[in-house]
Amino acid sequence: MIEWCKDRIWYMDMPWKRFGVPVGCRMTVIRLENNNLLIHSPIQLTTKIQIELSKLGRVQAIVTPNLNHHLFLSEWWLAYAQATFYAAPGLELKRTDLVFDDALGSHSPEQWRGQLFQTVMRGSDKVEEVVFCDPVSQTLILGDTLSWLHNSHHPATIALAIVNGCYFKPAMPLYWRHSFQDKTRLRQSLQEILTWPFERILFAHGQVIPANGKHIFSQAFRWALGAANT
Repeated sequence: MIEWCKDRIWYMDMPWKRFGVPVGCRMTVIRLENNNLLIHSPIQLTTKIQIELSKLGRVQAIVTPNLNHHLFLSEWWLAYAQATFYAAPGLELKRTDLVFDDALGSHSPEQWRGQLFQTVMRGSDKVEEVVFCDPVSQTLILGDTLSWLHNSHHPATIALAIVNGCYFKPAMPLYWRHSFQDKTRLRQSLQEILTWPFERILFAHGQVIPANGKHIFSQAFRWALGAANT
């Protein structure tokens, strides 16, 4: 578990393959004001992770930001039945085997209201992701909205990242980008996010962004933010 912001945010990476290609996966842990923990994008649960989490606090909320980050929810549900499980838009229909306590949207639940910003990245007819920002650590917390696989040395990963435009710089992978046909709604989401107080970015796949995050984020979405003038 890597401490990103002292006593506030940690993250942990695990090996993971998409379509047989290693891309890794990252979980983020946020300590809320009541000293309980919010788990964002849970990875495969191990005894080691459970021990480390027990040292940080009590797991109170488990958040799935989009339709892709649900693979390990069953084991978390069994281990942390007392936690509140939040589903990304549409996930309740995809994972009918699980009982979610609430669905995520653009308004923060009471458990972290006034502590974290959140909104839905709209504009896609296939998938919507819930994006978070922690003002304490000035961190934007994403799932698949951005990826940056420049730290990989695997030939297949490098090829996949180049094809999807997220090897040389952080970007929304092309397979996601093509689904965002409603540029007006996407711009509205991006403009809201850019009002938030963040300078660092954590996301599920690839290198983290420790500084200059707001500029990097706006540059990654020039294709959408500039659409009104094209």
